[in-house]
Amino acid sequence: MSVSTSSSDSPRLGLWHWVAFTVGVVPLAVYAFSPREGDLPLYFRTAHAFLQGAIPNQDFRFEYPPYALLWFVPAAWLGPTLPSFIPIFGLQLALFDAFIKWLLLSEGVKRWGRSPRAWVPFAVYTVASWVQSIHYLKRYDLIPAAFVLVALMALARRRDALAGWALSVGVVTKLYPVVLVPLALAVCWRRGTWRRLVLGLVAGALPLVPLSVFWPWWNFAAFHVERGLQVESLGASLLWAAHRLGLVPEVAWVHAPAAYELHGAAAEAVNRATRWVWVVGSLAAAAVGLRSLRQRMPERPEEWARLALGPLIAFVVLNPVLSPQYLVWLVGAAGLALLSGSRWAPVALFVAAMISRGLFTGSSSYGKGLTGPFTVLLLVRNGLLLAAGFALVREAWRLQKSGPEEALRPQALGSPAARQAKPEPLPPCP
Repeated sequence: MSVSTSSSDSPRLGLWHWVAFTVGVVPLAVYAFSPREGDLPLYFRTAHAFLQGAIPNQDFRFEYPPYALLWFVPAAWLGPTLPSFIPIFGLQLALFDAFIKWLLLSEGVKRWGRSPRAWVPFAVYTVASWVQSIHYLKRYDLIPAAFVLVALMALARRRDALAGWALSVGVVTKLYPVVLVPLALAVCWRRGTWRRLVLGLVAGALPLVPLSVFWPWWNFAAFHVERGLQVESLGASLLWAAHRLGLVPEVAWVHAPAAYELHGAAAEAVNRATRWVWVVGSLAAAAVGLRSLRQRMPERPEEWARLALGPLIAFVVLNPVLSPQYLVWLVGAAGLALLSGSRWAPVALFVAAMISRGLFTGSSSYGKGLTGPFTVLLLVRNGLLLAAGFALVREAWRLQKSGPEEALRPQALGSPAARQAKPEPLPPCP
């Protein structure tokens, strides 16, 4: 099997690919009409208040970065009531879902042609999206996740201005893509294209200037600084397990304004320690990625995905807040990472994402405190995330230690034809 180096001769999606794509997308488009609400009432209320002239963080609290509200407004404008808003916003997310699945399927075919491996990223991601549907289409995290994928693909195609714009929009929508900005800057600095990347970053954030005149959008950060220890975070899972074993008696499982949290003196101490571990761990993971760039620059999409997943996973798993929908941030890049290289870390992320659904909806005790079996399942989920992150950071560390010759050996890069493939044009984002 070979893959042509010409974009015009690259393998294209055939009939069965489009059939599979339709099968992957339609169930979620149908689920968009589900009356299940999730966080959608919050999105609806804030968007309608904004449309009626209220100012976020002055007239009402808005806990998200400013672009998040702008994604809520079109559906709120078209849907004047909550029952009409829910399917419209869900269909908007279904478009982003379709884009991600089409991108993964297209990249698989370009890399592996008719080989069964061409189907793996799309197939695994599709199953995970179905399993996660309660978080996938009832939260807005899918939107910044799509922009992260656009940024990774643009960097692989050397379209650095587009990459900067996509990263900037992602950051001002959900903040977490900020951990990828140093990696992008370092690569573009070595390429000599950093000005284009910075131009894209500035263009993406430029609307903040007029917004700042009447909207103190930066106040969203104050809400998150005050948050407690969310029950599914790594520190909380260990503390709750200790509580279940009778080692830490005074721990309360409480429904706080934004999530379920652990309260008590021990929880406060763990929360303070977790914040430091989160900051230091995320910076350390990013630093290892930056040092690995001294040996080899990422070129193909999966190389960018594997490099990006290290700091992204650290940001998620070490966070004092690990809401179930945070796994949506990781699975798109994990799908790209399945195109070549070791599979177990990306697969572990997909398994962890599916476990999250079971934790949130499978346990009738979630609102009162997880029982023993579900506590074990939570520990397994967090252990998978931690192990996958460690493996990918270790991969970047070994890359910087191995030297460029060993790093470029064929088994590390995938198929021979893939090493010769020229950059392809980036598909449009919805």
